[in-house]
This record gives sequence, structure tokens and C-alpha cells, in this order.
Amino acid sequence: MKNLFYRLIIFLDTAQENDTNYQIAWFMANNFYRIADMRISELAAECFVSPATISRFCRALGYENFAHLKHECYTFHSHDKKFNNLINIPLEMMRDHPEQATQQYIQQVIRYISDLPQFLDWKEVDAILKLIHDSESVAFFGTQFSQSAALHFQTDLLMLEKFTMAYMDSSRQLECAKELNEDSVAIIMTVNGYFANSNSKIFQYLKKSKCKVVLITCHPQLDLKIPIDHKLILGRSENRKTGKHSLLTAVELMSLRYYCLYYPSLQELQGHLL
Repeated sequence: MKNLFYRLIIFLDTAQENDTNYQIAWFMANNFYRIADMRISELAAECFVSPATISRFCRALGYENFAHLKHECYTFHSHDKKFNNLINIPLEMMRDHPEQATQQYIQQVIRYISDLPQFLDWKEVDAILKLIHDSESVAFFGTQFSQSAALHFQTDLLMLEKFTMAYMDSSRQLECAKELNEDSVAIIMTVNGYFANSNSKIFQYLKKSKCKVVLITCHPQLDLKIPIDHKLILGRSENRKTGKHSLLTAVELMSLRYYCLYYPSLQELQGHLL
């Protein structure tokens, strides 16, 4: 369900205000609690578009149709503990003893990150970095925090003179997947595996392209149903709620490793500039 809010925010943060999808996203974000009880014709009228446009927008959000989105909205409304899966902290503790909750959460994060050295396979890391370095076409795929980490990695790589693609919008990720070929590299970042459950079309295109596929995850048992060339596991599946911290740590370590392996020395750069 969080994916819906995430994608609405992407539209609102990136689209132009005169864009039709922006108007639909704006209405949904500001009237979310009405969606579960609305007919598609009612939503279309509120947004001054056709029902067909609403259907296309729902597919752009990753839903089969408006009924699919509407059902998820209804399920969300009926759930009285919408944030109970955010972190492993009892809500009563956060309400009554925030200092204690802070300490408990910090200890969870420390324990999880402390396990990273035993999981991080540096032979795999180096193989992945070589793929990134040697390929002219490298694209990251993910959603929510995972794609934010990918954007962080993309920025570091660009500073090291390596251009990659990491689109935040799901429709642009789909178009990107269509353009890959056997010389490309697709890097899938998904802390908990949610990306694999809602992006079957992207995986179909990745398989068809015969590109190299890299999976970076905290879910050791995750099966993407397509061939994987390299897999980087960052932690135990039972602790995946704090796995985002390991993902960000791993990304920063990989950026530094890439710098050490492939970025030219100052002397080489000066020689190139001269």
C-alpha cells in the first residue's frame, strides 16, 4: 500500500502542474479517503478527464485497473494499524516512552549493520562493479527507499565519471527495461522483495533483453523468476525491517570501492587534461 503513496508523490514532485497525470495525482493525494467509495466516472469528473484516462493512470501506478486500486484503498482504510510494520518498535512504547523506543530502535539497527561484514561478499561486489565499469548501459530498478539508495549510488558513480540510469518513476523504469540489450546491466535493489511482487512486466523485458542481471537484497530467498548473474545478500530475512540501513551502508562502501578500483589518479587526470 505504501507503494501507492510513493508513486503519487513521484508524480507530484516530477510532473508539470498542467500535466493530466499531475491533476489526477493531486486530487487522489488530497482526497485519498474518498477513493474507496468512488466510481471511476466520479473520479474522472472530479479530475476533468475521461474514465479511460483514469484507467491509464491506474496502470501507470502499477495497478491492473481502477477496481484494483480502489480495493487496495479500501483495505488500507480498514486497517487500524497502518504503521505497525514501519519498524520493530511497540506503538505503546513510542507513545509513552519515546526515549526508550529510540534506544531500542538504535540497538536493532546496530545489530543489523554489525552482521553486514559476514554477508557482504567482496568477490561478488568486485564482479558487480566491473560490470558497471565495463558496460555502456547500466540501469537501476527498485522502488521506495531502495530506489532512493540507487539514486544515491548513481550520483556517486557520476562523480566518478560513470553515467548510469536510475529512474524514480515506474513507467520510466518500464520504458528503460524495454531498451536494454545483451550488453546492458540491470541492477535490482529491493530490501524486502516488494519490487519483485509488483513489476512483472519489467522482469519480462529484462529476461527478453538477455541483459546481465544483478540482485541486491536483504531477502536471501527472493526468487525473481528470471536468470540472475550476481546476487548480493545484505542480511537475514527475519531482520529485513531494518535492512534499509544495511543497503545504504553497502552502497556507500561500493562507491568507495569503485573509486579505489577505477577512478584515475590525480596524475592521470592531469595528463588527460593536458
